Amino acid sequence: MLAAPLTIGPLRLATNLLLAPIAGYCDLSFRTICREQGGLGLACTDLLSPQGLLRGSATSLDLARTDPYDKPIGMQIYGSDPRVMAQGARWAVEHGATVVDINMGCPVDKVTKKDGGSKLLTDLPRAIRIVEHVARELQRCALSADEWSARLGDAALTPGGAYPVPVPLTCKMRLCWSTDDYHAGRACSPHLARSLADAGVSAVTVHGRTTEMKFSGSVLLDGIARVVDAVNGRIPVIGNGDVREPGDAAEMIRRTGCSGVM
Repeated sequence: MLAAPLTIGPLRLATNLLLAPIAGYCDLSFRTICREQGGLGLACTDLLSPQGLLRGSATSLDLARTDPYDKPIGMQIYGSDPRVMAQGARWAVEHGATVVDINMGCPVDKVTKKDGGSKLLTDLPRAIRIVEHVARELQRCALSADEWSARLGDAALTPGGAYPVPVPLTCKMRLCWSTDDYHAGRACSPHLARSLADAGVSAVTVHGRTTEMKFSGSVLLDGIARVVDAVNGRIPVIGNGDVREPGDAAEMIRRTGCSGVM
């Protein structure tokens, strides 16, 4: 189950073990140390503000910093304006991203109060509009074979495709906003995951908590399993939350049927 290859759109990762975009920790130095241990399929930057990237903010540029060894690399953007998010996605591709990820799971007030992160779980039409804008922009800035070779690391492109090939789009979400909704069977994540697949998303990562839980309590593996069932193999679902040692990763895959672990 662990360290099996994982396909995300046109991209074939060497393993299904992904490094989470942990705010305040996952800078280039941390990612490099993790890569040196071996077995890492994909690492991701910290949460990136598209406005900060486009303005050239020193903080945003530092969070997005990468190098030739730091591949394959996902760049995770957040926000609520579809047009700005699309521009941020283009910036990420132009600066070396192997994957572009949209954050729909951050529960932190400074993000949700601006209608980004997991606040999108309360406005699914806006979430889908963002994805549609970003997916179109990624199609417009598809990469040649030479451009891809510089950002694959130990990953590969699936054979048979014709260049140019767009960078795949993924989304990271939580189960829903309200814990009461989850326990009442009203979690939005299964429906959202299906809609994201329709809109061109190549994989979803599901943190098995609600927004209201933030980082308290235990991850709800049954909630991740519901998303796996809902997408029915159309796109891979990556499980996330409370993975602290190898046994946790194996247990998450066994109990949820997810394709990989972050």
